[in-house]
Amino acid sequence: MGARATRITREEFLTPPEFLGLESIHNPAARVGGARIELIRTGDETRLGTRYQQIPMRIFPPFAFPTEPAALLYLINLTGGLMDGDAHLVELTARAGARALVTGQSASRIHPALDSYSTQQWAVTVEDDACLVVMPGPAIPFQGCRYYQRARVELAPRARLVWGDVWLPGRYDRGVLSERFQFDRIVQDLEVRREGRLIYRDRFRWDGPWTDEEAHWYFGGNLATANLIIAGPTPETDALPAAGPGLLRSVFPLDVDVTCVRWCGPPTAVTTDLANVALRVAGYWTDGPGGRPWLVESGGLAPNHWFSPPAG
Repeated sequence: MGARATRITREEFLTPPEFLGLESIHNPAARVGGARIELIRTGDETRLGTRYQQIPMRIFPPFAFPTEPAALLYLINLTGGLMDGDAHLVELTARAGARALVTGQSASRIHPALDSYSTQQWAVTVEDDACLVVMPGPAIPFQGCRYYQRARVELAPRARLVWGDVWLPGRYDRGVLSERFQFDRIVQDLEVRREGRLIYRDRFRWDGPWTDEEAHWYFGGNLATANLIIAGPTPETDALPAAGPGLLRSVFPLDVDVTCVRWCGPPTAVTTDLANVALRVAGYWTDGPGGRPWLVESGGLAPNHWFSPPAG
């Protein structure tokens, strides 16, 4: 079975306990949309199988580069971000042998909440011998926003996955108009299962706005934090790129072939380092020790939040 070509409705979204009573059912401006995507292996390329897309989300055809083992798939939000009451559903299936990086075309801007909250919810299935990297995009919570991110991942026995999230403090470089840590509430909920067995769960609730002391507790005095989950073999730590100046990075081996990596630091450095680690791990999977990282050395990539090196 491929992706279901049926309309995405609000009834498909789960409301967390923290937002009960805030469901946006009467807001005419709120948009419910998303995508159902099947990635298939055809010869040496990963391509779209069946797919369904619903405004405000659109899917670019995967980019394929002659010297790269993986495709690059962008998910496009046609609006200026996640507005109050918006709900985006992404159902993603990577079939056997598929190799792809799935990411947003820009950072996720989470706009202020007036009556409700916004949400992005993922349902991901990865079949045997597929390698999938998912980096939804750095999240920028605006002042007064409420946001729920939920992801459920099902892995086959030989499936491999990298999932990476970057959290920023809001629109911070604005002088007296800075929105550093002025969000209302953020709830994140990620579960990864292999053959039905839970191998990783991370759930947090951040209640804002934060004082300077609270921001220091959560972000270590920095402006970005990030989390990477690796389900599959991981290179030795000394084979990963060295963390740059001012960047704090910790690697936590968990279950067999499950690793968590976490960061605090400057936004550009955190985002770049997460991308480099994620794509180097993917290169290790496809090309073995010393293998080239996916995509970052490809000449056809336009600079963006994932592929641009830090200034200086």
